[in-house]
Amino acid sequence: MTKASQLSNRERQVVDLLLQGKSNKMIAFSLGISGRTVEFHLKNIYAKYQVGSRIELILKLVNTTGGVKTGKLGYSTVDGVGENTDNRDRLNPRMGLTASIKEMVSMIGKELIMKILMKNPSAFLPLAMSFAALATVLIHITLFGIARQTDEGTAAHIWQLLMAGQIPIIGFFVVKWLPRTPIHALAVLALQGSAALAALAPVFILKL
Repeated sequence: MTKASQLSNRERQVVDLLLQGKSNKMIAFSLGISGRTVEFHLKNIYAKYQVGSRIELILKLVNTTGGVKTGKLGYSTVDGVGENTDNRDRLNPRMGLTASIKEMVSMIGKELIMKILMKNPSAFLPLAMSFAALATVLIHITLFGIARQTDEGTAAHIWQLLMAGQIPIIGFFVVKWLPRTPIHALAVLALQGSAALAALAPVFILKL
């Protein structure tokens, strides 16, 4: 018995909507159920397919079936070969399938990154601290200009505390999230690094 045949009708509906790139809220709205019920079904689906995330489920479905038969995607490997044989001028269904899968993975990836950022202080605090440090520099420049002061003032101490304070927070984020979702954790780390560079740039360029 295949894993797909072990799914209940509701679980198949959830999988179909998931493969269309819908979020949990959108799936719940489409099926007229609560978000917790969607999470319950997804937990059972993950267990049956022995995966731990939406992306793993999509990749496993594609790798095991060679195609995904669902409303939006609507192609299988066999159907794709037949269409190419009958009419070579038509768009290759596999190309459409690949593009759809990439789009879904991208959407799910962005959703997961936003979820990590919004629900985990160790993800968004470094971003907020970098922006606060950058705002401190810009305010200082606006009030006092770009001339270097002989001794460090309040703005400099605030900037240093904001930048140094990020280090243990980022370290905690790496320990917690990098082993769980390496790709998305690295994406968040890239955002944190970009924000930190934005805060560092005016200080080093203007030699404040």
